[in-house]
Amino acid sequence: MSDRRAIVTKAAAAPTASFSQGIAFANMVVTAGQIGSDPETGELKDGLAEQVRAAIANLTAVLAAEGLGLADVVKTTCFLTNINDFAEFDAAYRELFPQPLPARSTFGVALAGGLLFEIEAWAVRP
Repeated sequence: MSDRRAIVTKAAAAPTASFSQGIAFANMVVTAGQIGSDPETGELKDGLAEQVRAAIANLTAVLAAEGLGLADVVKTTCFLTNINDFAEFDAAYRELFPQPLPARSTFGVALAGGLLFEIEAWAVRP
């Protein structure tokens, strides 16, 4: 029998497809991609920087459901619809993550709808 369990919180944007907001297993938490929408209204924020901030707020809420925070994140994967917007994304990202910054990969991809950004993370319990 597995100790693997789904993380569910109303403080973050609800999944719109077949996935969990995150999975907790042993000392690890792995999150699904978090987007820049308001968890209460479902409305997507306007502009890249606001979507980055909202997505990281959703990420923070998923982590908080397991008693963790951004300081516990060891790796993020970030997705931008326009890789030329990297500097704007990076500035907003750096506002929110504490030092030392987690390891990170960033990709330019096609995202559905008006999504400009998505982030997923791996965190480890201290």
